[in-house]
Amino acid sequence: MLGAILLSSMENVMAKGAWNRDAGRAGEETRMELVSAATRLFGAKGFEATSTREIAAEANANIASIAYHFGGKDGLRMACAEMAAEQISRVIGEVVLKSDPQGDPEQALKIIETAIAAALGFLLGQDRARDLAAFILGEVARPGEVFERLYGQVFQPVHSRMCRLMGVATGRDPEDEIIRLGVFTIVGQVLYFRLGAHIVARRMEWETFGPDEIASIREVVVGNIRAFAAANKTGAGS
Repeated sequence: MLGAILLSSMENVMAKGAWNRDAGRAGEETRMELVSAATRLFGAKGFEATSTREIAAEANANIASIAYHFGGKDGLRMACAEMAAEQISRVIGEVVLKSDPQGDPEQALKIIETAIAAALGFLLGQDRARDLAAFILGEVARPGEVFERLYGQVFQPVHSRMCRLMGVATGRDPEDEIIRLGVFTIVGQVLYFRLGAHIVARRMEWETFGPDEIASIREVVVGNIRAFAAANKTGAGS
């Protein structure tokens, strides 16, 4: 009798644990769907013009789940920023922040080129990158708490590291104005191909951005990187 009671109790505990795990997985899926939906809508319409009802409908979730998971619309916006920072860090930050050229100018250029190639592949080769880019563009256009989070976690450290790499490649101080501006122009090229994708595709008469098209863009951007480094190398103008 006692054994049967213990067995029944253990089965109930195991069943409850399995239910909690399933509920936890479902909750995390709902959370991610809300972040994805909010990123799309914030990028397309702007934060103020997007309602929580629209976000919930887009994510096929209960509107109350926004308050449950994020505390409200502002918290969801910050979660979108965290996701954006994580994506950028995964694509470009890993290469830029963790690679050491050992003082070798050629290796420094190769690290920059590898990071830029990875960014192009992500921004042009994956559909979700369009929503991510639109969201980020909207946030950097109106500095605030989200902008500060993105700047501190991604923009400043990645830009500073790329400047140091370009400093190694050119022999210049990485904080020279020309180096800092040059790195912005390199990153700007990559962003334009995402934000102006429809313009580029139409002018180039491309139906899509496939591997061949991305490779062609990468070749031009890498050429620009090397041209900038050569033109600004210490002693290049003497």
